[in-house]
Amino acid sequence: MHFWLEHFLLGWWPSLGSLRVPSLVFICVALPAVALIARRLLGDEASAGVVLLTAASPIPVLYATFGRPHTMLFAWLMWSTLLALKAAESGSRRLWVAAGAALGLSVFVHPTAPLYAGTALIAALLYARRAPRALLREAWPGLAAFALTFGPYYLRTLHVLGDRYGVSSSAASGRTFSGRPVWEDALRFVAPGAHDLNYFSVFAVIGLAALLVQRQYRVVAFCVVTVAAPIVFFSVVPASGDSALFFDRYMIPVIPAFLVLVMAGVLAFARFAGPFRLVVIVAAVGWLLVHELHYDLRHRDHTRAIGVEAVADAAARQPAGSVLFGSTGTSGALFSAFDYGHPANLLDRYVALSVHSLDLVDDDSCERALPFLQGAQTPRYGIWLFYAVAPEEQQAAATALARTGAVIDRPGRAYFLLRSPKPLAPEALIRLGRSYRLAWRAAVPSNLRVNELLIADRQLLHGRCIPYGDLGDPDISPHWPPVKTTHQ
Repeated sequence: MHFWLEHFLLGWWPSLGSLRVPSLVFICVALPAVALIARRLLGDEASAGVVLLTAASPIPVLYATFGRPHTMLFAWLMWSTLLALKAAESGSRRLWVAAGAALGLSVFVHPTAPLYAGTALIAALLYARRAPRALLREAWPGLAAFALTFGPYYLRTLHVLGDRYGVSSSAASGRTFSGRPVWEDALRFVAPGAHDLNYFSVFAVIGLAALLVQRQYRVVAFCVVTVAAPIVFFSVVPASGDSALFFDRYMIPVIPAFLVLVMAGVLAFARFAGPFRLVVIVAAVGWLLVHELHYDLRHRDHTRAIGVEAVADAAARQPAGSVLFGSTGTSGALFSAFDYGHPANLLDRYVALSVHSLDLVDDDSCERALPFLQGAQTPRYGIWLFYAVAPEEQQAAATALARTGAVIDRPGRAYFLLRSPKPLAPEALIRLGRSYRLAWRAAVPSNLRVNELLIADRQLLHGRCIPYGDLGDPDISPHWPPVKTTHQ
């Protein structure tokens, strides 16, 4: 099963080997912890079902193919939660300290981590069998470790985070892309389906009822608190920033707890099958798995249709030692083209991760390209990448770029790979690239973000760089023009 999962996930971006790391983290690090958590809550049969369904759950799988921190956060939280559950069962102060410290340190993986870490700590306390006073006596070192590990960082950066997420009493709460309530979007994220009432949600309701009938209140408390926390948080906290919109990724850490309820429902339903109980369990899990894979395969096909592999292959055919400059392009529909969340200005990085014979000079920031300009003056070929979604943009760009005299390769209808006609020194390459980008801007005026590159080129040629971008990296933010915040 692990071999199949690795083949499936790593095949998502087959030529971009460095992007395989998040997939491996998901398979090899996060899933074992998920299995152990589910085993503690419901036993071996449920654990097997939970880990299989988590492994194919569309949202975790989708983010396991991106070079983003959410997969690492998921893995970190799962192992930290497992420590907290062990502490709750054993009453060991050392385990409580280890769990509290691990959960607190998750803040260094992603700024939203304390929401899930604090929830995991509360859920583990609710899972413990002991009386409140006895539990507090043994768990207080863990609570102190949690506060000490995440407190100083949060106190230092709280104003920055509040600014980035736009937290304000005058802002709206419960904001989603779809316009639906947060709880409804959350249900779609953890229970894939076109309707609120689907196979996953029905089994989860059955499982919740079955656990209550069986008086497994500790398991119910753990799962309900874990699933409800982000829904309540994003429903009530007023925020105006784009990052404060309720994204699908904000439900990734709660999916195993939701699937524990789903598997409880499957097991309860299978009891009515008598001697065919195991057959019913396998059939139900298999059907849910097929349902998840339908979404996974659709996402994979849409992502492959972008055609990054063809661009990487075309770049690999260029002379070794050529300089790959920053890319740009227009945006299209979600997951069928480069879009708002994953814009075309990241294309050069995707290609550079795969093609190691090229030197990346991402000149969307003057500061980052300055060492290239001031470094060795050996003449080299330059390579520039452009991307156009609409057919009319492609036609206009093809006509305009053909007049530039560049060597043009079209690895796909939407792509333009331009190479300098001959090797040039760094300053000459920057001037030539600027002329290509000006021609592109005239042909594709809807691509406003090309101005980011043109501004950096102008600063480079004038010899004066102005710091730009979050942490000096414009690719961190999808905004153009840049969004100014009070801490910048």
